[in-house]
Amino acid sequence: MGYFEPYIDADGVHVPTYSDIMEYLENQYKAIFGNDVYLGEETPDYQMLSIFATCVDDSYALAVQAYNDRNPQFAVGDALDTLVQLSGMIRKEATPSKTVLTITGDAGTVIDAGEAIDSQGNLWALDEAFTIPVGGSGTVGATCETAGAIEAEAGTIAGIYTPIPGWMGVTNAADAEVGTNMETDAQLRARFDAAHVLEANGTFYSIATGLMNLTGVKFVDVVQNDTDSTDANGLPAHSFCVVVDGGDADEIAEKIFDLKAPGVATHGSTTKTVVDSYGNNNTIKFSRPTQTDVVLTITLTDLGGYSSGEVDRINEIIKNALMEDVNSLGIGKPWMLTMGYKDIYAQFDSKDMPFAITSIASSQASSGVISCAFDHVLHLSASDITITT
Repeated sequence: MGYFEPYIDADGVHVPTYSDIMEYLENQYKAIFGNDVYLGEETPDYQMLSIFATCVDDSYALAVQAYNDRNPQFAVGDALDTLVQLSGMIRKEATPSKTVLTITGDAGTVIDAGEAIDSQGNLWALDEAFTIPVGGSGTVGATCETAGAIEAEAGTIAGIYTPIPGWMGVTNAADAEVGTNMETDAQLRARFDAAHVLEANGTFYSIATGLMNLTGVKFVDVVQNDTDSTDANGLPAHSFCVVVDGGDADEIAEKIFDLKAPGVATHGSTTKTVVDSYGNNNTIKFSRPTQTDVVLTITLTDLGGYSSGEVDRINEIIKNALMEDVNSLGIGKPWMLTMGYKDIYAQFDSKDMPFAITSIASSQASSGVISCAFDHVLHLSASDITITT
């Protein structure tokens, strides 16, 4: 197209490409010093012009981004944060993982500001000063010092990071409650797009959207029963059940009360009382999802690149790809074994594949699908993936 002056019209912002800029600079250079000037790529003059072209192209790219930052569909980072604040929204910060530690040692030992360390090197701070009780063993809550979705399976927090006389051992008897990563631009845009539905109180989509705006909430699902009898999920007639993974229980109950239609009963295993503006007590019920641990067996055929020196690295890539897919499904969502092929192959160069997938199997699958109840969530850990050749 050739170089042109940048402009904005009904179709948006228009700027020349780097090639257009470079061609323009070369032509202007020759107009000054003569058409017989040699500007091969190896010449200092050409290299100087390419530096000028790069600077101009970078400036135009910044101008385009500044223009696009007015639109939440294209804005990124701080610009997107500023836009969504106009709708009363803020980006969700990362939340830390939590667990319960079993502390052993001499009875009466006071552990103040104690820290434990897991097998991955993450530090876990005791939530409060802890005194080892009679018998030499007790439990106390702990929070990971690094915010984000950090997993710690049972028994992996087994090191004492701050030695204290009388404190002999530490472990986590159960898997840690995994925190959340900072909300990505894509996730924030999705919440922003759905925010206008919040005005339509009483709709299930508005309830789900409102709950997703709460800090610490990872997944939400809303299931209803509008029949005159109890349904297959155990929901009473004319009721609905909200299943929420993460978040504060009181905040969740208040949000459900604010958004649900009057006269419609809530159902679930968690019960909270919400006091309205008239001082009346209102019972709100919802459920927490039950985690269903997925177990997979991956069989590979070595194509020459699955050598002894590469096995550990390749296996880690495979496991991370599968865990990212399964653990992001959400509440009540099944997983097809065939998705595993896509997840794994996408991580490698198709022209130089080190292996071929022979099979992906699970004793939990029926017709190639691992089902998930409406109030459950599938979860996959690295230890539950077996890879063989």
